[in-house]
Amino acid sequence: MDEKTGRFIEYAVEAIVVTWLGYLFLYQNYLLYRWHRGLPLPSRFPFILLGVILGILFFWYEWNRFEKELAKREEAASESAIPVVSRSLNPPEGPSEGASETGESEGTTP
Repeated sequence: MDEKTGRFIEYAVEAIVVTWLGYLFLYQNYLLYRWHRGLPLPSRFPFILLGVILGILFFWYEWNRFEKELAKREEAASESAIPVVSRSLNPPEGPSEGASETGESEGTTP
């Protein structure tokens, strides 16, 4: 199983849990603050629908983050495949190597 399939399954399970918890949260809060004893229970359908919408939005958000992460990885992989030239074709102008190592300048005698 590749990473994309694994992440899809993981995000789908998380979205189902968010859907269920969203439904419970919304319906329970409605019952706590709006429903009174003796009244018939309200329909659960609107709250189930809101829970499903929350789950879909959560899945969409997580999947977009994952797609951006994959795009960054592919971009980084393509950048690392480009060879880097470490030395220029023309050597830098300056004192000779022997003089710079000993600390002496050219043309002077000890």
